Amino acid sequence: MLGMTKSALKCLYFPLALLFSSSPMAESYDSYALAEGGRLYDNWALELDKEAPNSTHPGYNDYKGKKRGASTWRCKECHGWDYEGAMGLYGKGEHYTGTTGISAYRGASIDEIVTVLRNDNHGFDQIFTEEQLTKVAAFVGQGLLNMRAFINPRTKKVAGEASKGRLTYQEQCTLCHGSSGKARNLSKKRGQKLYLGDVANENPWKAMHKIRFGHPGKFYTNKYDVEGRPRMNMPAMLGVVPLEGQVDLLAYLMSLSAK
Repeated sequence: MLGMTKSALKCLYFPLALLFSSSPMAESYDSYALAEGGRLYDNWALELDKEAPNSTHPGYNDYKGKKRGASTWRCKECHGWDYEGAMGLYGKGEHYTGTTGISAYRGASIDEIVTVLRNDNHGFDQIFTEEQLTKVAAFVGQGLLNMRAFINPRTKKVAGEASKGRLTYQEQCTLCHGSSGKARNLSKKRGQKLYLGDVANENPWKAMHKIRFGHPGKFYTNKYDVEGRPRMNMPAMLGVVPLEGQVDLLAYLMSLSAK
């Protein structure tokens, strides 16, 4: 993949047309449940307004991994935003643990995935309700996409049309993010400016996940962003915008610049 030619790149994007021509995976299950499952995968503690344990997750490979404590309880910390674990983006760098991804469970049954979530390596039956376990399983089994079908892992080039994504952005995103994506400073570090275009270009896989499933937490809270404005968390586009439109939206976000 990393040394692909232009012709190979075209082959990479060809399956996307097949995805669009068939019924999207997510629609085979309730989109609200899939979206919540995706947010639990992202950061269940934030989604459920709970404190993650301070201890390192028992299934986290702390011999290879560099993280410790609460962050290791996030599913994405081992399995990645591209869902491929050590076979994908987390194959090296600060997030490397050697853990396999969840992409192999795409299309698996709810019961099969719930069994994995309950095992000693995960132990999420001690954290999630039965309904929440089912939603995470639905997200894994029916909400995952093959990210390589539309994001080139080497160049980050997206197989979408920014010109089409612009309209979706205007309709769905400008209220919070503004016409240029600069209305909200997304950085948690004081004095640092980090905007929508920065996030999308740095990690389009993360941006795509949040486009589809939203940002964890209450939609309306008494919390404030780093610029002192009431925070409204980002809702899911999964049941609102078709898959092709989601990819086009990602392409448009990557065209936004904080410069």
